[in-house]
Amino acid sequence: MNARNFLKQNLPPQMKAIVHQLRGRIASPPIDEVVLAEFGIAPDASITPRLTMVVPLLQKGADFGGTATGIDIFARACLALRATGPLDVRVIITDVVSETDPTIITTRAAKAGLTITPDQIELVRSPHAAIPVRPHEIFVTYNWWTTLNFAAVRDAQARAFGQPPRPLVWLMQDYEPAFMEFSSAHMLARAAYDTSAPLWGIINSSNLAEYITAVGHSVERSFMFEPVISDALRPYLAQVGTAPRKPRVLVYGRPNVARNCFPALVRGLRRWARDYPEFGSWEVVSAGMSHDPVDLGDGRKLTSVGKLSLDDYARMLLETSAGVSLMASPHPSYPPLEMAHFGVRTVTNGYVCKDLSTFHPNITSVTSIAEAPLAAALADACRASGTPAQAFGNPEYLREDAYPFMDDLRSALVEALR
Repeated sequence: MNARNFLKQNLPPQMKAIVHQLRGRIASPPIDEVVLAEFGIAPDASITPRLTMVVPLLQKGADFGGTATGIDIFARACLALRATGPLDVRVIITDVVSETDPTIITTRAAKAGLTITPDQIELVRSPHAAIPVRPHEIFVTYNWWTTLNFAAVRDAQARAFGQPPRPLVWLMQDYEPAFMEFSSAHMLARAAYDTSAPLWGIINSSNLAEYITAVGHSVERSFMFEPVISDALRPYLAQVGTAPRKPRVLVYGRPNVARNCFPALVRGLRRWARDYPEFGSWEVVSAGMSHDPVDLGDGRKLTSVGKLSLDDYARMLLETSAGVSLMASPHPSYPPLEMAHFGVRTVTNGYVCKDLSTFHPNITSVTSIAEAPLAAALADACRASGTPAQAFGNPEYLREDAYPFMDDLRSALVEALR
């Protein structure tokens, strides 16, 4: 029995009340009390069209995943618009902290071919700041609270210049209300989809687009794209059919990210280690986030290699026989797609509109992540590694054009900026 359980069971009621009061005083305030703002506007009479991206926080070390994708899309949209006429570019960073790193913007945009200078990046430090706004300006938002905050800015823009509200463009990369328990923040995150019209969505995957519709939201226009393989991983695919495989299970292990279901992953691995002793010599490795070794029983360990470089990750995949990657989200997530395309027999989970077994023959999608079915699916994946994995490439995932909606988006933005 750990100390917490001992105290819960043995503290007198009066002491329990005091403990709860102290915890309440030191607990962080609800997220909606921190991030919601009441920005004013400072009208700017310049008639040059401008595209402005609004991102929160942008802390050091955040240059990956959704942040990188969002900046990349924004940069390419700016380049596409500049090919049609004059355009100014701006990035606004809200929720500024000491670790805020604007160079993430300049570096990532440069990779897409767009130069953003430091004077084009504005740090907003007050929830009551006046945001300079032009009549021909469209805001591209990153998450639910930048969408709510700048829907109000967009509406103030319409009133100030006597024009209809311009569309707000939201980079939708997951279903954000699900990141929070049922609460005021959950409800406000839902409201961002429903009260920000006119709202356009740039939606990361058909699975997510279908889910957003299924739970009752709609947007005026949507621009959808499926995940695509990283350019850094693509050259290694030629080795998939001939790469020698080790008796290894690779898991996507991120203990601090709830939607990656680390506790269920560990329970499944322990059950697999216990019930399928024929795989007792197999190595079990965790990649994605550094963590301490995890005991799987009988002296076996889940060993973390942390966050690998893309080259090291590719080599790890080419040597691996079976993998597990869980995600409590309608978004497909990238690791199971990467594992499968690298010839790894991959176990993942379904979620409402998501069944990745239809995406690649090397993927098994379980309906339950309870320990017994998860362990059984992993055992089947390990057995299947005795025959060569299919070197199959889903054409949608391997396409060269990461954002096939860009021509449509450019045309829509040109019209909306008039």
